[in-house]
Amino acid sequence: MHTPKSSVITLILCNVIAVSAHAQQSSDTKTQTQTQAQTQAQQTQRVEVQGKSQEQFARTETAARSIVSNAELTRFGDNNIVDAMKRVPGVQVTNNKLHLLGMAAGYTQILIDGEAPRGITVEDIPLNMIERVEIYRGANAQFSTQAMAGTINIILKKSATNKQHSIKASVGHMFQNTGSVDWFHSDKDGNLSHTVSVSLSKDRSKASQPEDSTTNFVNENTLSGVKSEFQNVSHSKRGDESLRISPRIQYKTDSNINLTSTSIIAHNRFNADTTSQFNNVSGRVFEIGKTTSHDSNRGTNFGSTLKAVTSLDNQIGVDASAGFQAQSFIARSQSQNYLPDGTLKFNRDLNTDVHVIVGITNGKLSIPTNAEHDLVIGWSGWRANVDVENNQSDRYASSQNNVFRPHSANSVMDNAAFFAQDDWKFKKNSSVSLGLRWESQGIRTENNFGDKVNNRASVLSPVVQTMWQLDPQNTERIRLGVSRTFKAPEGTQLLMPKIFVINNSIESPNIVGNPNLRPELSWSLDAAFEHNGKDGLNYAIRAKAQSIEDIHREVVFEADNAYWKRFVNAGTAQSQSLELSTQFPLKRWMDNAPDMDFSASYSHFWSNVKDLATPYNSLTPYQYVYTFGANYRAKDIPLTAGVSAKIQDSHWQQISLTERQYLKTPKNVDIYALWKFDKQSQLRFALNNLLGGKAYDSFTYASVGNERSQSARAVPTARNFSMTYEYKF
Repeated sequence: MHTPKSSVITLILCNVIAVSAHAQQSSDTKTQTQTQAQTQAQQTQRVEVQGKSQEQFARTETAARSIVSNAELTRFGDNNIVDAMKRVPGVQVTNNKLHLLGMAAGYTQILIDGEAPRGITVEDIPLNMIERVEIYRGANAQFSTQAMAGTINIILKKSATNKQHSIKASVGHMFQNTGSVDWFHSDKDGNLSHTVSVSLSKDRSKASQPEDSTTNFVNENTLSGVKSEFQNVSHSKRGDESLRISPRIQYKTDSNINLTSTSIIAHNRFNADTTSQFNNVSGRVFEIGKTTSHDSNRGTNFGSTLKAVTSLDNQIGVDASAGFQAQSFIARSQSQNYLPDGTLKFNRDLNTDVHVIVGITNGKLSIPTNAEHDLVIGWSGWRANVDVENNQSDRYASSQNNVFRPHSANSVMDNAAFFAQDDWKFKKNSSVSLGLRWESQGIRTENNFGDKVNNRASVLSPVVQTMWQLDPQNTERIRLGVSRTFKAPEGTQLLMPKIFVINNSIESPNIVGNPNLRPELSWSLDAAFEHNGKDGLNYAIRAKAQSIEDIHREVVFEADNAYWKRFVNAGTAQSQSLELSTQFPLKRWMDNAPDMDFSASYSHFWSNVKDLATPYNSLTPYQYVYTFGANYRAKDIPLTAGVSAKIQDSHWQQISLTERQYLKTPKNVDIYALWKFDKQSQLRFALNNLLGGKAYDSFTYASVGNERSQSARAVPTARNFSMTYEYKF
């Protein structure tokens, strides 16, 4: 479940990392030579089983899931999982957030080893620690059902089986230069094993952001006919640095208890110098003509989780974990605001301090019944205490009437859930999963003005999924699922400090919370047909229909001689989607063909939000998305190369009760080449956004009362070149 947030926690509060791992010991040996031979044979067999079993096991499971391997994630030399996942069919990246196609980012649940990450972002996880990613398009009772669009579950690698060191260095350029260094170490001694990953990066997150932007605005009062035209030109110079350290220790006791301790330390620094110029063309003249600002923030996160896995004498499996997360975020902003004639009007200082403490517990019991049933019951819970200080002061150059707006708030957020799931094989080739999950989430907030919010949402979610194998070899199968999901309001949507902006307008309103916001509720129906041929030809057809109540949307309104924005419940919505996908080797169709693999997918979406203005009342700014991928392995030289492409349409979308937007989406093509010098070293080149270098227009239209506003902005794009060298020793 997504953690509710308070105030500027949106900037930093994401999530805790937990890891499960299982130690394995070699069997007793007779001689040193036999030991080495047996160990090598066991390792080889284990790799083969793991490499095949995850996809094979997914095909036999009742719950439908797709597997993305570590090899696929690292193919284009990306430094974080967000960049790597943007090429996966069915996955979208918007504003640096992962989500599944068909709905916005807040509707997709992101998990790490089945648990919600808090206090860190998924970008903090080094790619060399990730074994695979599982994508669930339907709900699962063992996870939070706050997954209206589906779930992306990041599975971390198991504990070390041997000693290994690796170092990886990357350099790149998009709008600015970027670089990173990653070091990984693992070792094992008897029942004790450990891994350590250290990552250091420079300007990684800001390299994709352009320094300059220009937006043109036209305002009109339909009653008086008065028009205004103005332009906003912004120039920013940004920089960021980050350090991440991830140690993990596992110990297997003599009583067969696997203990895993996972910790992560992340520190981030960010600085930006920005100049924003307001140029009047006609009509209204804004009070502030120019703003220069310096922004900086520092964030430090530390979290640790202890997990225990064992089996009791009655063969009941126990999997339990407990952990905590501590976080500190400090942001400082100083701006100078000038009149249109260049005279200093006032200086503004905005100081924000956020401190977060989170406690987490999770567990499940796997209860043996008979050959037809697998019964699992479990629980999860967390409690977070958030303290926020957000103080704004305006110092005027021509008077002593300075304005000081102090804001402090304390929020206590909690979540509790219980679930039961029965996987029942009622026929040799058929199964059904019956799940029921009760989940409750609440937030209690009070600020220094005496404003209070006590908001709680509780949902009982049935989850029913079934799978029919159409042949004994399970090369073809049909899936069907029905589930109840929800999306709870976030803390920033309920209660937050009133944010006062410079040059208040329809385009740039003040922001306020809505303590009466209700959760969104949804019923969904999923269906799929899958084929996995022994000749390497795979294809699937998936469909989904969904009905949503009390959907969240923003609204801009007038109050106290100013424009304000807040979230409201905007009625009901319906959506349908259809996805076609295939993967195959070229040798499937041509004898003596080169060693090439192809993949392709096509997704189409239909949706409408009942209480939004037609014909633009859809849930997404696109109707179809097409992806294509190809990978080539040379026979005579150690070269691997590939290409990935994504094409999607663009159309107007009513993004709130008062605004609609058109964002032209560029066609995206990425290529890579990997040269392996030997088993220890390799060099990877990647060129992302091959067709980049061209600006794409973004248009927004807003209507509040008698006021109408139109804006147009050119969205710069650029090619992203990167080179990565990796050495294992």
